[in-house]
Amino acid sequence: MIRRFQEWYSIQRAKHPTRMLVFGIAVFNLVFFLIAAVVIKSLALRGTESMGFFEALYYTLTMILDAGCISYVIEDIGTSGVTVALVCIAVVIIGMITFTGAIIGTMTNAFSESIERTQTGSDKLYISGHLVILNWNSRASEIINDLLYCGEKKRVIVLTDSRKEEIEKEIRDRISETIARENALLRQRLSGYGTLKRHLLYRKNRMRRQLYFLVREGDVFSTKQLRDISIERANAVMILGADINNSVCRFQQKARAEEQSRGNAQTVKTLMQVSELTGADDSADGQKIIVEISDDWTAELVRRIVRNKKRQQDNDKNNIVSVRVNQILGQLLSQFSLMPELNLAYQDLFSNKGATFQAVEWSEENRLSFLRQAEAQLRDTEPAASAEQQQLRTELLAEQLYIDTYLEAHRRAIPLGSMAHTVTDGQTGQTKTQHYFYFSAGSEADIFTAESVSCRPVSLKINRNYWIDKKRVIILGHNTGTEEIMRGFAAFCGEWDPDGSRKILEIVVIDDKEHLEQAGNYQQYPFVIGTRAATIYDRDIICQTIDWFMDFAEDEERGDVSILILSDDSVPNEDMDANVLANLVYVQDIIAEKKQADPDFDTESIDVIVELINPKHHDIVSSYSAVKDSAAADDPAKKYCVQNGSNVVISNRYISKMVTQIGEKKAIYDFYTDILTYDEPDAAIFRSKEVYAKKASAFFAELPPECTEAELIRAVREATKDWHPTVVLGYVKPGGFVRLFCGDQEAQTVKLGPNDKLIVFTDH
Repeated sequence: MIRRFQEWYSIQRAKHPTRMLVFGIAVFNLVFFLIAAVVIKSLALRGTESMGFFEALYYTLTMILDAGCISYVIEDIGTSGVTVALVCIAVVIIGMITFTGAIIGTMTNAFSESIERTQTGSDKLYISGHLVILNWNSRASEIINDLLYCGEKKRVIVLTDSRKEEIEKEIRDRISETIARENALLRQRLSGYGTLKRHLLYRKNRMRRQLYFLVREGDVFSTKQLRDISIERANAVMILGADINNSVCRFQQKARAEEQSRGNAQTVKTLMQVSELTGADDSADGQKIIVEISDDWTAELVRRIVRNKKRQQDNDKNNIVSVRVNQILGQLLSQFSLMPELNLAYQDLFSNKGATFQAVEWSEENRLSFLRQAEAQLRDTEPAASAEQQQLRTELLAEQLYIDTYLEAHRRAIPLGSMAHTVTDGQTGQTKTQHYFYFSAGSEADIFTAESVSCRPVSLKINRNYWIDKKRVIILGHNTGTEEIMRGFAAFCGEWDPDGSRKILEIVVIDDKEHLEQAGNYQQYPFVIGTRAATIYDRDIICQTIDWFMDFAEDEERGDVSILILSDDSVPNEDMDANVLANLVYVQDIIAEKKQADPDFDTESIDVIVELINPKHHDIVSSYSAVKDSAAADDPAKKYCVQNGSNVVISNRYISKMVTQIGEKKAIYDFYTDILTYDEPDAAIFRSKEVYAKKASAFFAELPPECTEAELIRAVREATKDWHPTVVLGYVKPGGFVRLFCGDQEAQTVKLGPNDKLIVFTDH
């Protein structure tokens, strides 16, 4: 109870110092007056004839506090004498200066210093189980904002070196915007109910502000200030890479960007300081430290720090996760260019909203049981080429057996697969392995909700010759992660076109001459068939190149075109996303002109993927995006979908969502790493699994009949388990209508059209 009151008081004092001070003064005075009244009443002397010492002392104090009280000593100046009158006046004057004035002045200064000390973050916070964010960048407000979808109270403490008021305003605006938008959508969904029921459902399900945040301005390298925010009791600590956009002028921009690209010593220094505090004996167990990294030098030093901490301390005290920001963004943007529907699906799957990736520990006893079953089934089959491959086959089969068993008794979550996590005890050197199973579900509670599943068999014909369609991409502009984007494309080709014979990918890059030369004109990538030097002011060059590529094909298989418009993240804030908006105007004009020239032109054959850094520009881009003709508007199945609209990628938001989830559960990071990474070209067994968007008419030999979500999930699973085991997560209808299976899978039906895209989780 004392600890809880201490936490409450320290938080309220930090958040509302003036209010708490006024409240404390009011309480003190109330208590003081009550005690004084009782004392005076019990000690009052009745019928005294002369003034004693204590009475004289009392009257002296009353004269000091109130000069009018001199009448209690001098009733008549004529009878009392001049000497007494002068003494009394002197006492009043001296007392007003040395007693009343001094005390009031001292107390006022003390109160002012107390408020100032609290506002500047000098007081210690007695808090635990909170999230600590060190430094501030363009992704930070999204991290805090995504916590609103957790459905429970969260507390966040931010420690940054400057801009406290700006950051507080940014967080408040972001949270208010999200709550208003989500509640407006809820009111829209409830519009079909009666007034009373609509009101009750809204009151029950509306988004509430269950988020406490405090921003402190200070030194992230100060041990005292880190301890003052109770970092050793935090649930997770996030060390963010600082943006240079807000901190330097235009003329310093390039030099600072080049310096930061070589390495970030500040991140390394902060991690060393934080890991020392969280690794102490008095710190909480299981704390997670998430570090943003954007270069190889910093990544290598972080690996060395982690290795050193494992030698020195119990690893449970330092769960350090390094997040390669540019690598993840590169992988995401390359996947979205190849399969734009994934952007629409990941907006939920990577967040705490709707269908979300979840991680649950797979008990060793249960896992060993399925391993024994798998070994028994493989006993009569031809063994693999090596013991390692045989073990891998056994583990994959055990995983499949678990999924089959789970689907028989659960219908609110979709099992995906398992991964192993090794933990080393720094004191003993012993290692232990924890296995986690991953799901797509609305909440962790849905995973453990066992319900009978009444599915009728659905006959499916899978196209066993399925191969992913040819991809053609135009890249406009650049960002600091362009190299990682190209690596993502190369990894995709390594899995789907390892010998280059299929020519499954063609890319044209349009960028300014300086950046094309820095990238060597992308000659090291065989799938880049051409580059064109142009700035955003070279409209004719850009439009002619795009127009040519849309009509060009090296073979008879032309394929759909994706246009990836990148935002330069190295420019000052006032220029952020400016190049994107200019390029978007050109692209949309080309599409509109083609549609005007040929009314039968299929706008669905062109996907425009727009990368934004500042979320404030989302509405501008969405409103300008061309409206695609879509039969889905008349499809009755769209009532189960959410229209996510244009393919806008707010890159910082994806990183923020991932970091938020990693802060809740570290095991989810390895899962994200796996689904964003393709198998090596020479892999004998497809071990890595990815999320794909596969066209229904190509994936099925015949489109399946209308069925429930539960029936579709289980039928596809059964039909592919001996091929490439596939789990259906949802589907996307033309026009951006997305449905990710969440909740009771028997409550809604699925009717797929030939142009619908299945969102599937599979190894190939």
